[in-house]
Amino acid sequence: MELEGGNHKVFYAIKNNLNLLIVGFGCCKQEIYATRGPLYDIQRFGISFVNLPEDADVLVIQGFFNEKGIQRILEIYERMTMPRWVICVGKCVLSSTFPGKKAGFREGNLLEKITSRVKVDVFVPGCPPRPEAFLYSILRLMDKIG
Repeated sequence: MELEGGNHKVFYAIKNNLNLLIVGFGCCKQEIYATRGPLYDIQRFGISFVNLPEDADVLVIQGFFNEKGIQRILEIYERMTMPRWVICVGKCVLSSTFPGKKAGFREGNLLEKITSRVKVDVFVPGCPPRPEAFLYSILRLMDKIG
C-alpha cells in the first residue's frame, strides 16, 4: 500500500499492532501457536490472534483445502477490513500435496487457485515450517507495511 500524507501514523500503528486470523487445519497451526509461547514470545512485537475476520489485519492460510474450502477463505477474506494482508504457510498450500504423499499426487494447484483470487504478501515454506520461519515472515510483512 502506498503511504500518502498523514497515513504514516496510521500505518505505523497498524504495523505495530497486527491481528492474525489463522484459517486451516493441520500441523502448521501447532507451529504457528508455538510462537505464542515464552521461547518466541510473538506478543512482544504487538501481534495478537483473533477469531473474527472483522478484527483481523492478516489472514494466515495453512493446510490443505478443496474448492469449498477455498470459497470459504474468499468469504473470510472479503469480511476483513482494509488494509488486509495474506500469508500462506506450509507445503500443503505451496505445493498442493497432502503431508506424506508423493509430489505427483495433486488435487489441482491450490496455490494458483488462491493467488488468482487473493493477493498473497508472504509465503512460508516447510512441512511444518519452524516457528522461527513464521516469526521471520511476520517481521518481513511488518517491513513491507512500512
